[in-house]
Amino acid sequence: SKFRRSHRRTGSNSDLSQPLTALEVAPSSMDEELANDPYFMFRSDLQRKLESLDETLFEYIRIVNDTDTAVNTHELKEAKKLLKRHLKNAESNLRDVRMTVQLVENDRSKFPHIDDSQLYDRKTFCETSQERLAKCKQEMNSDIVKEKLLLDQRNLAIRRNGNGDGILGAKTDEQRMNTNFVLNNQAQASVMFQQQDETLDELGDVVTRVGEMAENIHDEIEQQNELLEQIDEDMTNAEEELGLVMGKLGKFLKTKDKWQLRTILALSLTAFVLFFLVLYT
Repeated sequence: SKFRRSHRRTGSNSDLSQPLTALEVAPSSMDEELANDPYFMFRSDLQRKLESLDETLFEYIRIVNDTDTAVNTHELKEAKKLLKRHLKNAESNLRDVRMTVQLVENDRSKFPHIDDSQLYDRKTFCETSQERLAKCKQEMNSDIVKEKLLLDQRNLAIRRNGNGDGILGAKTDEQRMNTNFVLNNQAQASVMFQQQDETLDELGDVVTRVGEMAENIHDEIEQQNELLEQIDEDMTNAEEELGLVMGKLGKFLKTKDKWQLRTILALSLTAFVLFFLVLYT
């Protein structure tokens, strides 16, 4: 069928299916600054993410073209969910790579070890990666994929009506046109419902993540409250101990003037600090 032929073309000629081209490689004799450049770490992570994305996209296209998507809904749904997750991870990694490139481009004087040709290679890598991600989105939602999903839903509607000829007993051209109209609308409605289910699942995942974040924030606030209570308790104990010291010092100096006692303590502490500064400098 044309969908199977399209699948073979997608698997062999897709830009996403091609191996990564040779990109900038950090030289073995680079200086310490270049060796510690975070760009190379982020770029390596992005390359791995792109390769995983290629494999996931190929598997998704295979499921669409080689199975009855109207029946094999679970596998199709999980494959698309995994594909979107890989796509999101790759986009996040690309933002990290762009950030390192932007830092260099904004202030060239701080990065003299990166020449203009290296900066150009890095910007080219970002542009190429962005094109790969755009290509993935395009193939994931291509017209061929949409047509296959609609065709499977249409065939399912025909089977449910117990007539395999696709005309459901229509005898005239007008009846056949009406039948096709009804079947196409049923197929489109089924595909739309599937998309709504996917959106609701994604929304559910977001709500779950927000709930987990809120729980973590709650735990953190409780820990901070316990810490503040401990600090308050320590401050209270310190004030009590300081009161005892001030009382004993007042008896020793035969005065109850708190300001005089505090001045004496401050001067004593200053003298103590100065003594150690002179001793160790």
